[in-house]
Amino acid sequence: MSMKINSTKRKKHVRTSKWSIPVELTLAAFFIGILLLLAFAANELGLTAAIIHNSQTDETYQAVGADIRPVSRPEGPDDNANSISHSDEGPPYTTKIPEDASTGQLVCTYQLDAFFSQFGSNIGIYFRNFDTGFVYTSNPDTVFFAASLNKATHALYTYIAAERGYIDIYAIHTFSAGDWWGGTGIIRFMPAGTRFTTRELLRHSVVYSDNVAFRMLTRYMNQISFSYEDFLAELGADPGFIKSAYSHYTTAADTAIWFYALHNYLESESRYGHYLLYDLLNTALCSHPYFTRGRTFGGDSRVDVRLLHTRYEIAQKYGWAVESFNVAGIVYADSPFMLVILSDMDNGAHGLFDEISQLMQDFNGRYF
Repeated sequence: MSMKINSTKRKKHVRTSKWSIPVELTLAAFFIGILLLLAFAANELGLTAAIIHNSQTDETYQAVGADIRPVSRPEGPDDNANSISHSDEGPPYTTKIPEDASTGQLVCTYQLDAFFSQFGSNIGIYFRNFDTGFVYTSNPDTVFFAASLNKATHALYTYIAAERGYIDIYAIHTFSAGDWWGGTGIIRFMPAGTRFTTRELLRHSVVYSDNVAFRMLTRYMNQISFSYEDFLAELGADPGFIKSAYSHYTTAADTAIWFYALHNYLESESRYGHYLLYDLLNTALCSHPYFTRGRTFGGDSRVDVRLLHTRYEIAQKYGWAVESFNVAGIVYADSPFMLVILSDMDNGAHGLFDEISQLMQDFNGRYF
């Protein structure tokens, strides 16, 4: 009897020991699982807080004027979609590495904003990268006297009129005493009776900014039904800026319309575009009253001062008058761009224009 009791007790002991081990393991696993869940929840809360913090930081960053915007491919002629305007506030920060423009390129304009803000409303800027349609402006709607800047647009108008059959690009024109005009140009030093084709007058008007050539062209073009005002309206520019044949006002945004049309003409299958391109690539401040007459007329040398300086070819035209110093051009960089600089600084801005053109070349090279 006692042996059976002991045997029964032993069986109960073994049975009890057999169930005690899994219970301990189960409890341990349960507590470990709880700890893991708590850790995971804490991590999630931390990530959420970081995301909220970063989002708030980005919103603050934009609010104080740090211009970072995505660049997309242009959908049409409307510049407003990709336009970035002047902002003179904003914290300095590291320029972001650009992404491919098709996926949304981030462009930092703070350096440009800080530079141009020091000139107030004395300078108007319009920059456009042709590959992406990206636009940067400073004082784009401030009105300046165009001076001879509009000779480039008037040349475009004349060539297009020739393309459409309104005029003869090789018609002959005779320089008379009534055509004489001072200022820039070299025809004024030639004898009355000198003859020029329309094409030759266009070359003088663009390359030398020749006032006599421009006057002769204007007289010729006034005879046709397709007016210069009609042409500007067709481009989408403001004909109201024309005060007279020789008094033309403009803004950086309006000038950009001219030069965008000019760029399209030069890139098209045009009949005379190669003439205009050659002239714009070879513009010079030649025989301006502030300079010599040039070698042809007894000066030391032909003055060749270009207002946009980059290491690339530039199709450009300048304008210079009292309280007016302007230039606009197409820079044939690896990614071509247009730059318009208008100012009321008269003849003291050569070095500044060099600095601006270098600044914009570096900006274009960095992002495009």
